[in-house]
Amino acid sequence: MRLNSKSETRNDQWAPDDQPWVERVSGLSVDEFDRRYRKPRRPVILTDVSRDWPAHGRYSFEYFKREHGDRMLRVQGHEQRLAAVIDQLIASTPEDPGPYPCTLPGDRTLYADLSPRFPHASPTRIRNELVPSALFNYGNHLEVLFGAPGGRFPRLHFNLLHLHTFSTQALGEMEFTIYAPGQEALLYVNPATPWMSSVKELENPDPVKFPLLRQARKQTVLVREGETLFIPCGIWHTARCVTNSISVAFDHLDRTNWCDFSADSVSFQRQAGQPFKAALLATWLSMIGPVLSLQETFRRRPVGGAWT
Repeated sequence: MRLNSKSETRNDQWAPDDQPWVERVSGLSVDEFDRRYRKPRRPVILTDVSRDWPAHGRYSFEYFKREHGDRMLRVQGHEQRLAAVIDQLIASTPEDPGPYPCTLPGDRTLYADLSPRFPHASPTRIRNELVPSALFNYGNHLEVLFGAPGGRFPRLHFNLLHLHTFSTQALGEMEFTIYAPGQEALLYVNPATPWMSSVKELENPDPVKFPLLRQARKQTVLVREGETLFIPCGIWHTARCVTNSISVAFDHLDRTNWCDFSADSVSFQRQAGQPFKAALLATWLSMIGPVLSLQETFRRRPVGGAWT
């Protein structure tokens, strides 16, 4: 995995150093979202794009215990029933927080609760028949995350494979800390996993081991129930639960992150000792990129899509 992204981020699109740059907006058209946020890779909180989801008002810890309690989650290296995990979260305190993240992979049983897929995230190339599905085996591309006050994501990171992410609060509030782009030299990127920082204790980093981290420009934002945070590819971030929380997160792939996604996918094949496969994949992805862009140009823009 390479360290330097071919990001289209331009620092002049961001606010001056003494001003916050992550905005909270509503009523944003898809074209305006593309121009102001997706293309320049600028995070934004969208307050109303998921307002029609049945999940709002339905999702709670009690609901998931009742309807999905027997489903298995892998939490901190161990398989556990969702009902047992929720009991741990309910019993936790900010001083003694429960595990986080607790991730339930999304599937067809959840699609109705999360429909329509809002037009700002439609269409996505993740499910396009021309894109090899095996490329997405590295993670879950629709997931429900459960947390309780004090729960923190373990590392500062950016999205694997340079995918964009939309994270919606179905219950409670989450606090995200987002770092301005182009600061990798200050974030102590882990050479073995270059989408993650080597810093383990972001709240109290070792000043001797990580003296430059304090210089990094960042902003902390609160994502409230019903709101959606758009996290562009290549943007370093981490998260903390403020209340009991149920978040719905899903990845997105389109022409604006296609080149970075392709380079990362090929890099994974090379690292796996498959240079021939990597060469074939690089050729294929470079060929279908323009085809997909042409499809999307002539396809009528959706007003709200399906998950399949």
